[in-house]
Amino acid sequence: MILVEIADDPNETTLAEELFALRGWPARPAEEPERAGCPPERVARVVEVRLTGAREGAVERALGLVDRLAVAASLNMWARDAVLLEHKPERYTAWRVRPTPGVPQPGRVVRTVEPRGRAGALADLRTREMAGHVHASVVDLDPADELSTDVRNVLRGVNLGNAVAFLVAVLAIAPHTGWQPFGWSASVLFGLPWLIGGLRHVLRDSPARRAVLWALPLASPILLPFVTWIGGLVQDGYIGSFGIPSDSVHVGTIGRLWAGALPVTGVLYCVAFGVAAYGWNQRFHANPDAQDWRNTAFAAVAGLFAGLVLVVTPFYLYPVASTAAETAAVRLQEPPPYYSLRPVLVCVRPVTPVAHPERGFHGASYGGTVPLTYPLLTFGPDGDRIWLWDPRSHQAFSMDLADATFNPFDTDFTSNDNPSPCL
Repeated sequence: MILVEIADDPNETTLAEELFALRGWPARPAEEPERAGCPPERVARVVEVRLTGAREGAVERALGLVDRLAVAASLNMWARDAVLLEHKPERYTAWRVRPTPGVPQPGRVVRTVEPRGRAGALADLRTREMAGHVHASVVDLDPADELSTDVRNVLRGVNLGNAVAFLVAVLAIAPHTGWQPFGWSASVLFGLPWLIGGLRHVLRDSPARRAVLWALPLASPILLPFVTWIGGLVQDGYIGSFGIPSDSVHVGTIGRLWAGALPVTGVLYCVAFGVAAYGWNQRFHANPDAQDWRNTAFAAVAGLFAGLVLVVTPFYLYPVASTAAETAAVRLQEPPPYYSLRPVLVCVRPVTPVAHPERGFHGASYGGTVPLTYPLLTFGPDGDRIWLWDPRSHQAFSMDLADATFNPFDTDFTSNDNPSPCL
């Protein structure tokens, strides 16, 4: 509650009152004891600046809002005094109308201020008629915080929906599983609408809905480099398992961003599902006025824990994925892609003829002989050189691009027909 002084001018006073009304700040003329000390050439008004947040610094924030309002509108006005008033809402009791058998369901909830109780609620039913007459003599009242059988059934369905939505989200994000295509389709058809609806129920009556509009664009410059860094860590571990330097494989910023987006999206997705689950329970709860934010925090932490598991998963999966790629290369099969990395099998064909191809290409690489009779695994060129991995010796080496040509290997080829598939 702030005491402001305004120049005794009808234009100034009218403009100030209009600005107060636009911001939802109730204003009234100051009473005689309140305007003590104000000069007679000024008009005193008492303005209620309503804020939501911590008590610490609330008075300074309110004074700053009034001062900025005066400066922006060029008002001859300033705040003279201010005091913090805490809003304490009046307690009430909610009663759910329960009809006797054979009476149509009224579907009403009566709220009475304490301590009127059941008698006061029944008196309200007798004196009020909304959407049809309710016969108070054939209805009874139950406390609304006691869940009815219908509400319990609804909550079971909601919790089942939360579990199914969370499960399909995990299946969609978990990499290199046969359930991933099913998870993607189920998330798009069911999980995503469920997520959006739950978040809407949480944010609809929350002050946080105003912060979401500017928090997401503000977090983008910080989140994008972090996602790219996570993607680089995931890819470097996979490449290093082949003995190939990670800086020799160039996937670009978009590739690393996509690789990091999967685990980071998993974290955000799981946290959002935790909050959305609370939103659906809040939507169908019998007593939605009981705002228990501890449930929201628990749901968010549980979702965060599940999301962190998805972040750590790629760092434990890349040894398994690299072993599977090595096995596929030994069997002359194209290895599957891994987080924007696409290993391919190539046949090395020297530019100059080699007298005995079965002996390999001597002197073309650092640390060994390049095999010419079977395909090698590679992740692409690095400048004027290329790194290759030998599926038989399980060793990596690099060679000059000018010494040979590299042709994709035909994966439909069967090694039983020809012992030298690249010749």
